[in-house]
Amino acid sequence: MNDRATWTAFLLMCFALVGLTGLFATYATTIPLERALIRTGVLDQVLAADRMPDAPARLAALRPALGPNADAVLSGPGDLWDRVAAERLVVLDEQGREARSVAHRTRVLVGIVTLMAALVGAGIMALASRRPAAER
Repeated sequence: MNDRATWTAFLLMCFALVGLTGLFATYATTIPLERALIRTGVLDQVLAADRMPDAPARLAALRPALGPNADAVLSGPGDLWDRVAAERLVVLDEQGREARSVAHRTRVLVGIVTLMAALVGAGIMALASRRPAAER
């Protein structure tokens, strides 16, 4: 393989790094949805537990899974079903905000890595082209 082909392959690898960064970043983009699904599942368990004969014990067992909103869901004003419905709206709102935030950070990450890979590749290509012909 001649020298130019070697450097071209290196430059392509710099851009492949960007693709891998984007691939790994896609794992982060699903986190807000996964959190929302888990929290919605816990809310479904709350509604199911409310219909059981030992409802107070079951609801108390779900308190840690509800996190900081446990008091609002389990003992807030109004009917339990209304509180769960309100909490579902909170979950969806948080999921939307988190998803937009993750998407923005992912785009910035891929943009920065693209720029860095291009600069490193261009810099090395420039250094390689400055070598005297006898050394190539």
